[in-house]
Amino acid sequence: MKSLNPKHFLFFLLPLCIFLTFNKHAHDKKGSYHGVIWADAAGYYVHLPIWFVYRNDAKAFPDNITEQTGHGFRIDSLNNKIITKYYCGTAMMMSPFFLTAHVLAEPLGFEADGFSKIYSYSLYFSGIVYCCLGLFLLSVFLQKHFSTSIALLSSFILFISTNLFYYAIDAPGMSHIYSFFLVSLFLYSTQKLLGEEKLIYYIFFFLAFVLAVLTRPTNAIIILFPLFYENGAFVKRSRVLVKNSLKVAISIVLGILCLLPQLFYFKSISGSYFTYPYGQETFSNLGHPHILETWFSPNNGLFIYAPVLLLSVLGIFMMIREKNKFGYYLAGIFLLMSYLFASWWNWWFGCSFGARSFVDFYPILSIAMAWCIQRIWPQRNTRYFLFGFVIICSVMYFNIEYYYDGCFYGDTWDFKAFIKLLQ
Repeated sequence: MKSLNPKHFLFFLLPLCIFLTFNKHAHDKKGSYHGVIWADAAGYYVHLPIWFVYRNDAKAFPDNITEQTGHGFRIDSLNNKIITKYYCGTAMMMSPFFLTAHVLAEPLGFEADGFSKIYSYSLYFSGIVYCCLGLFLLSVFLQKHFSTSIALLSSFILFISTNLFYYAIDAPGMSHIYSFFLVSLFLYSTQKLLGEEKLIYYIFFFLAFVLAVLTRPTNAIIILFPLFYENGAFVKRSRVLVKNSLKVAISIVLGILCLLPQLFYFKSISGSYFTYPYGQETFSNLGHPHILETWFSPNNGLFIYAPVLLLSVLGIFMMIREKNKFGYYLAGIFLLMSYLFASWWNWWFGCSFGARSFVDFYPILSIAMAWCIQRIWPQRNTRYFLFGFVIICSVMYFNIEYYYDGCFYGDTWDFKAFIKLLQ
Protein backbone atom coordinates (compact mmCIF):
# COMPACT_ATOMS: atom_id res chain seq x y z
CA MET A 1 0.00 0.00 0.00
CA LYS A 2 2.93 2.35 0.71
CA SER A 3 3.91 2.35 -2.97
CA LEU A 4 0.43 3.46 -3.98
CA ASN A 5 -0.74 7.02 -4.32
CA PRO A 6 -4.08 8.61 -5.32
CA LYS A 7 -3.12 8.52 -9.01
CA HIS A 8 -2.74 4.74 -8.88
CA PHE A 9 -6.09 4.59 -7.13
CA LEU A 10 -7.68 6.62 -9.95
CA PHE A 11 -6.24 4.38 -12.67
CA PHE A 12 -7.52 1.30 -10.85
CA LEU A 13 -10.95 2.77 -10.18
CA LEU A 14 -11.73 4.12 -13.65
CA PRO A 15 -11.77 0.82 -15.61
CA LEU A 16 -13.54 -0.87 -12.68
CA CYS A 17 -16.34 1.71 -12.79
CA ILE A 18 -16.64 1.42 -16.58
CA PHE A 19 -17.06 -2.34 -16.31
CA LEU A 20 -19.53 -2.13 -13.42
CA THR A 21 -21.63 0.57 -15.07
CA PHE A 22 -22.07 -1.05 -18.46
CA ASN A 23 -22.61 -4.44 -16.87
CA LYS A 24 -25.36 -3.00 -14.66
CA HIS A 25 -27.11 -1.17 -17.49
CA ALA A 26 -26.73 -3.83 -20.16
CA HIS A 27 -30.44 -4.64 -20.18
CA ASP A 28 -31.93 -1.20 -19.51
CA LYS A 29 -34.97 -0.40 -21.63
CA LYS A 30 -35.77 3.05 -22.91
CA GLY A 31 -39.01 4.41 -21.52
CA SER A 32 -38.93 2.31 -18.33
CA TYR A 33 -38.06 3.10 -14.73
CA HIS A 34 -34.83 1.14 -15.15
CA GLY A 35 -33.61 3.79 -17.58
CA VAL A 36 -31.10 6.39 -16.44
CA ILE A 37 -33.22 9.32 -17.70
CA TRP A 38 -36.32 8.67 -15.63
CA ALA A 39 -38.43 10.55 -13.05
CA ASP A 40 -36.27 12.89 -10.91
CA ALA A 41 -33.24 12.20 -13.09
CA ALA A 42 -35.18 13.35 -16.16
CA GLY A 43 -36.09 16.53 -14.29
CA TYR A 44 -32.42 17.32 -13.69
CA TYR A 45 -31.41 16.29 -17.19
CA VAL A 46 -34.08 18.12 -19.20
CA HIS A 47 -32.23 21.43 -18.96
CA LEU A 48 -29.77 20.04 -21.53
CA PRO A 49 -32.30 19.37 -24.31
CA ILE A 50 -33.89 22.72 -23.46
CA TRP A 51 -30.59 24.56 -23.97
CA PHE A 52 -28.90 22.65 -26.76
CA VAL A 53 -31.55 20.83 -28.80
CA TYR A 54 -34.94 22.57 -28.66
CA ARG A 55 -33.92 26.14 -27.75
CA ASN A 56 -36.60 26.34 -25.05
CA ASP A 57 -39.35 25.48 -27.54
CA ALA A 58 -41.74 23.09 -25.79
CA LYS A 59 -43.68 22.38 -28.98
CA ALA A 60 -40.57 20.89 -30.59
CA PHE A 61 -40.15 18.21 -27.90
CA PRO A 62 -40.94 14.60 -28.97
CA ASP A 63 -44.51 13.42 -28.50
CA ASN A 64 -45.24 11.71 -25.18
CA ILE A 65 -41.72 12.43 -23.93
CA THR A 66 -42.91 13.15 -20.39
CA GLU A 67 -44.51 9.70 -20.17
CA GLN A 68 -41.42 8.06 -21.65
CA THR A 69 -39.21 9.70 -19.01
CA GLY A 70 -41.34 9.06 -15.92
CA HIS A 71 -42.89 12.53 -15.60
CA GLY A 72 -39.73 14.09 -14.20
CA PHE A 73 -40.77 17.32 -15.91
CA ARG A 74 -43.90 18.58 -17.60
CA ILE A 75 -44.68 20.43 -20.80
CA ASP A 76 -46.99 23.43 -20.65
CA SER A 77 -48.26 23.36 -24.23
CA LEU A 78 -50.53 26.35 -23.72
CA ASN A 79 -47.64 28.64 -22.78
CA ASN A 80 -44.97 26.71 -24.71
CA LYS A 81 -42.85 26.07 -21.61
CA ILE A 82 -40.95 23.10 -20.20
CA ILE A 83 -41.39 23.03 -16.42
CA THR A 84 -38.95 21.31 -14.09
CA LYS A 85 -38.57 22.01 -10.39
CA TYR A 86 -34.97 20.78 -10.36
CA TYR A 87 -32.05 23.19 -10.38
CA CYS A 88 -29.70 23.22 -13.35
CA GLY A 89 -26.38 22.50 -11.60
CA THR A 90 -26.58 18.78 -12.32
CA ALA A 91 -27.23 19.48 -16.01
CA MET A 92 -24.28 21.86 -16.13
CA MET A 93 -22.02 19.15 -14.77
CA MET A 94 -23.40 16.66 -17.31
CA SER A 95 -23.08 19.08 -20.23
CA PRO A 96 -19.57 18.10 -21.53
CA PHE A 97 -20.71 14.49 -21.86
CA PHE A 98 -24.09 15.46 -23.29
CA LEU A 99 -22.51 17.69 -25.94
CA THR A 100 -20.10 14.93 -26.92
CA ALA A 101 -23.04 12.55 -27.36
CA HIS A 102 -24.98 15.18 -29.30
CA VAL A 103 -22.14 15.68 -31.78
CA LEU A 104 -21.66 11.92 -32.24
CA ALA A 105 -25.34 10.95 -32.32
CA GLU A 106 -26.10 11.17 -36.05
CA PRO A 107 -22.68 9.90 -37.26
CA LEU A 108 -23.17 6.82 -35.06
CA GLY A 109 -26.74 6.22 -36.21
CA PHE A 110 -28.67 7.61 -33.22
CA GLU A 111 -31.37 10.25 -33.26
CA ALA A 112 -29.97 13.61 -32.14
CA ASP A 113 -33.11 14.33 -30.11
CA GLY A 114 -31.59 14.51 -26.63
CA PHE A 115 -33.26 11.27 -25.52
CA SER A 116 -31.95 8.42 -27.66
CA LYS A 117 -29.68 5.73 -26.23
CA ILE A 118 -26.43 7.58 -26.85
CA TYR A 119 -27.49 10.25 -24.35
CA SER A 120 -27.92 7.57 -21.70
CA TYR A 121 -24.39 6.40 -22.50
CA SER A 122 -23.19 9.96 -21.93
CA LEU A 123 -24.69 9.89 -18.41
CA TYR A 124 -22.99 6.57 -17.68
CA PHE A 125 -19.62 8.14 -18.45
CA SER A 126 -20.56 11.29 -16.61
CA GLY A 127 -21.25 9.33 -13.41
CA ILE A 128 -18.05 7.30 -13.83
CA VAL A 129 -15.79 10.30 -14.33
CA TYR A 130 -17.20 12.40 -11.50
CA CYS A 131 -17.15 9.45 -9.12
CA CYS A 132 -13.51 8.67 -9.87
CA LEU A 133 -12.41 12.30 -9.79
CA GLY A 134 -14.34 12.90 -6.58
CA LEU A 135 -12.68 9.93 -4.86
CA PHE A 136 -9.29 10.98 -6.23
CA LEU A 137 -9.61 14.55 -4.91
CA LEU A 138 -10.91 13.25 -1.60
CA SER A 139 -7.95 10.88 -1.20
CA VAL A 140 -5.52 13.72 -2.04
CA PHE A 141 -7.21 15.90 0.58
CA LEU A 142 -7.11 13.16 3.22
CA GLN A 143 -3.49 12.37 2.40
CA LYS A 144 -2.49 15.76 3.87
CA HIS A 145 -3.80 14.69 7.28
CA PHE A 146 -3.42 10.91 7.27
CA SER A 147 -1.11 8.31 5.80
CA THR A 148 -1.56 7.41 2.14
CA SER A 149 -2.90 3.97 3.05
CA ILE A 150 -5.52 5.45 5.42
CA ALA A 151 -6.55 8.07 2.83
CA LEU A 152 -6.99 5.49 0.05
CA LEU A 153 -8.67 2.95 2.31
CA SER A 154 -11.19 5.49 3.62
CA SER A 155 -12.06 6.62 0.09
CA PHE A 156 -12.42 3.05 -1.16
CA ILE A 157 -14.62 2.07 1.79
CA LEU A 158 -17.01 4.89 0.87
CA PHE A 159 -17.22 3.49 -2.65
CA ILE A 160 -17.77 -0.18 -1.83
CA SER A 161 -19.86 0.10 1.34
CA THR A 162 -22.24 3.03 0.86
CA ASN A 163 -24.86 4.20 -1.59
CA LEU A 164 -22.21 6.36 -3.25
CA PHE A 165 -21.75 3.28 -5.46
CA TYR A 166 -25.46 3.24 -6.34
CA TYR A 167 -25.58 6.89 -7.35
CA ALA A 168 -22.40 6.61 -9.40
CA ILE A 169 -23.10 3.30 -11.13
CA ASP A 170 -26.88 2.76 -11.06
CA ALA A 171 -28.30 6.27 -11.00
CA PRO A 172 -25.84 8.76 -12.52
CA GLY A 173 -28.79 10.83 -13.71
CA MET A 174 -29.46 11.94 -10.14
CA SER A 175 -27.66 14.88 -8.55
CA HIS A 176 -25.72 13.11 -5.81
CA ILE A 177 -22.56 11.95 -7.55
CA TYR A 178 -22.09 15.48 -8.91
CA SER A 179 -22.53 16.97 -5.44
CA PHE A 180 -20.04 14.44 -4.10
CA PHE A 181 -17.46 15.53 -6.66
CA LEU A 182 -18.09 19.24 -6.06
CA VAL A 183 -17.84 18.93 -2.28
CA SER A 184 -14.59 16.95 -2.71
CA LEU A 185 -13.31 19.71 -5.00
CA PHE A 186 -14.35 22.33 -2.45
CA LEU A 187 -12.43 20.57 0.34
CA TYR A 188 -9.40 20.14 -1.92
CA SER A 189 -9.36 23.79 -3.02
CA THR A 190 -9.91 25.01 0.57
CA GLN A 191 -6.83 23.07 1.57
CA LYS A 192 -4.81 24.36 -1.40
CA LEU A 193 -5.62 28.01 -0.64
CA LEU A 194 -3.73 27.69 2.64
CA GLY A 195 -0.44 26.95 0.91
CA GLU A 196 -0.67 28.21 -2.67
CA GLU A 197 -2.01 31.37 -4.27
CA LYS A 198 -2.60 30.19 -7.83
CA LEU A 199 -5.64 31.58 -9.64
CA ILE A 200 -6.87 28.09 -10.51
CA TYR A 201 -7.47 27.25 -6.84
CA TYR A 202 -9.54 30.39 -6.32
CA ILE A 203 -11.61 29.46 -9.36
CA PHE A 204 -12.03 25.89 -8.09
CA PHE A 205 -13.09 27.19 -4.66
CA PHE A 206 -15.79 29.59 -5.85
CA LEU A 207 -17.05 27.50 -8.77
CA ALA A 208 -17.27 24.37 -6.61
CA PHE A 209 -19.40 26.24 -4.09
CA VAL A 210 -21.71 27.89 -6.64
CA LEU A 211 -22.19 24.72 -8.68
CA ALA A 212 -22.75 22.65 -5.53
CA VAL A 213 -25.56 25.01 -4.48
CA LEU A 214 -27.02 24.95 -8.01
CA THR A 215 -26.93 21.15 -7.87
CA ARG A 216 -28.64 20.89 -4.47
CA PRO A 217 -29.33 24.12 -2.52
CA THR A 218 -28.77 22.36 0.84
CA ASN A 219 -25.14 22.01 -0.21
CA ALA A 220 -24.73 25.63 0.90
CA ILE A 221 -23.84 24.12 4.28
CA ILE A 222 -20.32 23.46 2.98
CA ILE A 223 -19.48 27.16 3.28
CA LEU A 224 -19.00 26.44 6.99
CA PHE A 225 -16.06 24.17 6.21
CA PRO A 226 -13.43 26.90 5.58
CA LEU A 227 -14.48 28.61 8.81
CA PHE A 228 -13.47 25.65 10.97
CA TYR A 229 -10.85 23.85 8.89
CA GLU A 230 -7.59 23.82 10.89
CA ASN A 231 -7.01 26.03 13.91
CA GLY A 232 -6.35 29.62 12.92
CA ALA A 233 -6.73 28.83 9.23
CA PHE A 234 -9.76 31.07 8.75
CA VAL A 235 -7.81 34.19 9.74
CA LYS A 236 -4.89 33.16 7.56
CA ARG A 237 -7.19 32.35 4.63
CA SER A 238 -9.03 35.67 5.01
CA ARG A 239 -5.74 37.56 4.79
CA VAL A 240 -4.80 35.58 1.70
CA LEU A 241 -8.14 36.41 0.07
CA VAL A 242 -7.71 40.12 0.78
CA LYS A 243 -4.16 40.03 -0.54
CA ASN A 244 -5.33 38.36 -3.76
CA SER A 245 -8.47 40.43 -4.30
CA LEU A 246 -8.11 40.42 -8.11
CA LYS A 247 -8.08 36.62 -8.23
CA VAL A 248 -11.06 36.57 -5.88
CA ALA A 249 -12.92 39.04 -8.09
CA ILE A 250 -12.27 36.96 -11.22
CA SER A 251 -13.49 33.82 -9.47
CA ILE A 252 -16.63 35.53 -8.14
CA VAL A 253 -17.47 36.80 -11.64
CA LEU A 254 -17.15 33.26 -13.03
CA GLY A 255 -19.37 32.02 -10.20
CA ILE A 256 -22.01 34.63 -11.03
CA LEU A 257 -21.89 33.59 -14.68
CA CYS A 258 -22.70 30.04 -13.58
CA LEU A 259 -25.83 31.35 -11.87
CA LEU A 260 -27.20 32.99 -15.03
CA PRO A 261 -28.71 29.88 -16.70
CA GLN A 262 -30.80 29.19 -13.59
CA LEU A 263 -31.91 32.81 -13.26
CA PHE A 264 -32.87 33.01 -16.93
CA TYR A 265 -34.79 29.75 -16.64
CA PHE A 266 -36.73 31.05 -13.63
CA LYS A 267 -37.52 34.19 -15.61
CA SER A 268 -38.78 32.19 -18.59
CA ILE A 269 -41.19 30.03 -16.59
CA SER A 270 -42.35 32.41 -13.85
CA GLY A 271 -41.61 35.94 -14.99
CA SER A 272 -39.23 36.43 -12.05
CA TYR A 273 -35.50 35.82 -11.71
CA PHE A 274 -36.05 34.46 -8.22
CA THR A 275 -38.64 31.85 -7.41
CA TYR A 276 -39.12 28.71 -5.33
CA PRO A 277 -39.63 25.89 -7.85
CA TYR A 278 -40.67 23.17 -5.37
CA GLY A 279 -44.11 24.64 -4.69
CA GLN A 280 -45.70 23.02 -1.65
CA GLU A 281 -42.67 20.81 -0.98
CA THR A 282 -40.95 22.42 2.01
CA PHE A 283 -39.14 21.72 5.28
CA SER A 284 -42.50 21.32 6.95
CA ASN A 285 -41.12 19.11 9.75
CA LEU A 286 -38.73 21.70 11.22
CA GLY A 287 -40.67 21.62 14.49
CA HIS A 288 -40.76 17.83 14.66
CA PRO A 289 -37.90 16.38 12.59
CA HIS A 290 -37.80 12.64 11.95
CA ILE A 291 -34.23 12.18 13.19
CA LEU A 292 -34.49 8.56 14.34
CA GLU A 293 -36.27 7.57 11.14
CA THR A 294 -33.66 9.36 9.03
CA TRP A 295 -30.89 7.41 10.79
CA PHE A 296 -32.43 4.03 11.51
CA SER A 297 -35.62 3.41 9.54
CA PRO A 298 -35.54 0.51 7.07
CA ASN A 299 -37.19 3.01 4.74
CA ASN A 300 -33.91 4.59 3.57
CA GLY A 301 -32.35 5.09 7.01
CA LEU A 302 -28.72 6.24 6.85
CA PHE A 303 -27.12 3.63 9.12
CA ILE A 304 -29.41 0.80 8.02
CA TYR A 305 -28.21 0.91 4.39
CA ALA A 306 -24.67 2.14 5.16
CA PRO A 307 -23.72 0.88 8.64
CA VAL A 308 -20.07 1.47 7.75
CA LEU A 309 -20.75 5.17 8.41
CA LEU A 310 -20.83 4.30 12.09
CA LEU A 311 -17.04 4.51 11.74
CA SER A 312 -17.50 8.23 11.02
CA VAL A 313 -19.64 8.65 14.12
CA LEU A 314 -17.05 6.78 16.17
CA GLY A 315 -14.34 8.96 14.66
CA ILE A 316 -16.21 12.11 15.71
CA PHE A 317 -16.41 10.83 19.29
CA MET A 318 -12.69 10.00 19.22
CA MET A 319 -11.79 13.47 17.97
CA ILE A 320 -13.87 15.15 20.67
CA ARG A 321 -12.43 12.86 23.34
CA GLU A 322 -8.94 13.80 22.18
CA LYS A 323 -9.94 17.47 22.41
CA ASN A 324 -9.60 18.03 18.67
CA LYS A 325 -11.71 21.13 17.99
CA PHE A 326 -12.51 20.02 14.45
CA GLY A 327 -14.40 17.08 15.95
CA TYR A 328 -16.96 19.52 17.34
CA TYR A 329 -17.40 20.99 13.87
CA LEU A 330 -17.92 17.56 12.32
CA ALA A 331 -20.44 16.71 15.03
CA GLY A 332 -22.24 20.00 14.41
CA ILE A 333 -22.33 19.60 10.62
CA PHE A 334 -23.57 16.02 10.91
CA LEU A 335 -26.36 17.02 13.30
CA LEU A 336 -27.27 20.01 11.13
CA MET A 337 -27.46 17.81 8.04
CA SER A 338 -29.55 15.26 9.88
CA TYR A 339 -31.90 17.95 11.19
CA LEU A 340 -32.42 19.50 7.76
CA PHE A 341 -33.01 16.22 5.95
CA ALA A 342 -35.26 14.93 8.72
CA SER A 343 -37.30 18.13 8.44
CA TRP A 344 -38.05 17.76 4.72
CA TRP A 345 -41.72 17.00 4.06
CA ASN A 346 -40.68 13.64 2.60
CA TRP A 347 -37.90 12.71 5.04
CA TRP A 348 -37.18 9.37 3.29
CA PHE A 349 -36.76 11.19 -0.06
CA GLY A 350 -39.03 8.92 -2.06
CA CYS A 351 -37.74 6.09 -4.21
CA SER A 352 -34.08 6.13 -3.34
CA PHE A 353 -31.41 3.76 -2.14
CA GLY A 354 -30.64 4.61 1.46
CA ALA A 355 -30.39 8.18 2.74
CA ARG A 356 -29.35 9.67 -0.58
CA SER A 357 -29.28 13.24 0.72
CA PHE A 358 -26.19 12.41 2.81
CA VAL A 359 -24.15 11.24 -0.21
CA ASP A 360 -23.31 14.85 -1.02
CA PHE A 361 -21.56 15.23 2.35
CA TYR A 362 -19.64 11.95 2.44
CA PRO A 363 -16.35 13.81 1.76
CA ILE A 364 -16.79 15.66 5.07
CA LEU A 365 -17.84 12.53 6.96
CA SER A 366 -14.81 10.71 5.51
CA ILE A 367 -12.51 12.88 7.64
CA ALA A 368 -13.95 11.36 10.81
CA MET A 369 -13.88 7.89 9.23
CA ALA A 370 -10.19 8.26 8.40
CA TRP A 371 -9.51 9.49 11.95
CA CYS A 372 -11.24 6.40 13.35
CA ILE A 373 -9.35 4.03 11.03
CA GLN A 374 -6.02 5.66 11.87
CA ARG A 375 -6.63 5.11 15.58
CA ILE A 376 -7.73 1.48 15.04
CA TRP A 377 -5.04 0.53 12.52
CA PRO A 378 -1.93 0.09 14.72
CA GLN A 379 -3.51 -2.63 16.90
CA ARG A 380 -3.76 -6.02 15.21
CA ASN A 381 -6.96 -7.14 16.94
CA THR A 382 -8.88 -3.95 16.20
CA ARG A 383 -7.52 -3.97 12.64
CA TYR A 384 -9.00 -7.43 12.11
CA PHE A 385 -12.26 -6.18 13.57
CA LEU A 386 -12.19 -3.24 11.13
CA PHE A 387 -11.65 -5.51 8.12
CA GLY A 388 -14.39 -7.86 9.28
CA PHE A 389 -16.82 -5.02 9.83
CA VAL A 390 -16.13 -3.46 6.43
CA ILE A 391 -16.44 -6.82 4.66
CA ILE A 392 -19.77 -7.52 6.36
CA CYS A 393 -21.03 -4.02 5.46
CA SER A 394 -19.90 -4.40 1.85
CA VAL A 395 -21.40 -7.86 1.40
CA MET A 396 -24.67 -6.68 2.92
CA TYR A 397 -24.65 -3.60 0.73
CA PHE A 398 -24.05 -5.43 -2.55
CA ASN A 399 -26.52 -8.14 -1.65
CA ILE A 400 -29.21 -5.46 -1.44
CA GLU A 401 -27.92 -3.23 -4.22
CA TYR A 402 -27.90 -5.84 -6.95
CA TYR A 403 -31.45 -6.93 -6.23
CA TYR A 404 -32.91 -3.52 -5.37
CA ASP A 405 -35.78 -2.49 -7.62
CA GLY A 406 -35.78 1.25 -7.04
CA CYS A 407 -38.09 1.67 -4.04
CA PHE A 408 -38.59 0.36 -0.53
CA TYR A 409 -42.19 -0.78 -0.31
CA GLY A 410 -42.45 -1.34 3.44
CA ASP A 411 -43.58 1.04 6.19
CA THR A 412 -41.36 3.27 8.32
CA TRP A 413 -40.32 0.53 10.78
CA ASP A 414 -41.00 -2.51 8.61
CA PHE A 415 -37.81 -4.47 9.26
CA LYS A 416 -39.40 -7.63 7.86
CA ALA A 417 -39.54 -6.03 4.43
CA PHE A 418 -35.92 -4.90 4.82
CA ILE A 419 -34.71 -8.36 5.86
CA LYS A 420 -36.22 -9.75 2.66
CA LEU A 421 -33.79 -7.52 0.77
CA LEU A 422 -30.93 -9.37 2.46
CA GLN A 423 -32.13 -12.82 1.47
